[in-house]
Amino acid sequence: MKLLHKKSECCDAKIIRFGGKRRQCVACKKTWRVHPAKRGRKALRKQRNYTDKVFSHNFLVKQLAVYSSLSVDAIYKRFNKNLSNLLGKKRTIRVIGQKLLLVIDAEWQYFGGELWTMYFVAVKSINAKTVTIFDPVLRQGKESAAVWNETIDGLPPAIKKRVIALISDGIRGIETVAERNEWIIQRCHFHLLSQLQKMRGKRASTPGRIVREKIYCLVKLALTETSKRRLNILCKRLSVLSTKTGCPKRMKMIVRDFLRRIEEFRSYLEYPELNLPNTTNVMESLNSFVRRKAGTVNTPNAWLRWATSAIRLKSKFNCK
Repeated sequence: MKLLHKKSECCDAKIIRFGGKRRQCVACKKTWRVHPAKRGRKALRKQRNYTDKVFSHNFLVKQLAVYSSLSVDAIYKRFNKNLSNLLGKKRTIRVIGQKLLLVIDAEWQYFGGELWTMYFVAVKSINAKTVTIFDPVLRQGKESAAVWNETIDGLPPAIKKRVIALISDGIRGIETVAERNEWIIQRCHFHLLSQLQKMRGKRASTPGRIVREKIYCLVKLALTETSKRRLNILCKRLSVLSTKTGCPKRMKMIVRDFLRRIEEFRSYLEYPELNLPNTTNVMESLNSFVRRKAGTVNTPNAWLRWATSAIRLKSKFNCK
């Protein structure tokens, strides 16, 4: 949605003129210049964009010192300064469209024997082919619905009120997040099929291999079946096969959970006009991108800084 009148950054209130080159916030009466002068002395050194070379052109920080007269320590110092300047800038996100889709995923990592989880949120219009990534949120501990509620509540109100559907993998408690906001849930097909793929059995001597193969094929058909009658038949066959002795306990749990939440896996068929993606593969691409860029960090704070910088330099990913 295009903004016709810009609001003040301090109070988000109306802005009025206060002289020739000054403006004033009507709420707190704060004034400022339209083109503020840069404070401090002029820079004596030319600052190169080291962050762009590292995050966009796949350079290592120490490689930047090869063709430079500076030492590696000096390059690292200036790179950290560029990183701080990038993170210090205020980021404004605008997404065009009256109906938006929210895609979420998380990534975890151990630092000093403690588990840390980074939460990623992306938003797209129902007619768009790209998603816009928000700055990630880092919390200690396992992934939880409580932190997801906190992260989603932190979204800009102008964007959150236009969200109508939530796309995620099998996060425990995500249905409460969607129910709290009255959103449609679309669960990821890729995560479900990849779990079953690991249990199919590669050898002919695998116990219950025929039952495992049938379950995998039936679940794959049930995800795309458009006929209600054939879908009911597939569900009944899956329910019977999950009780066979050749079906592992883990696969039995997955099948039962799938049958209990089958409508959430088939929301993209129930609402074709919303163009719901049936996977969170775009978030897997994001996780892989962040993992490549921030794979050498040793602390949670550094992980968050590098991940945020990587996302700000490449904030859009394709999602067809």
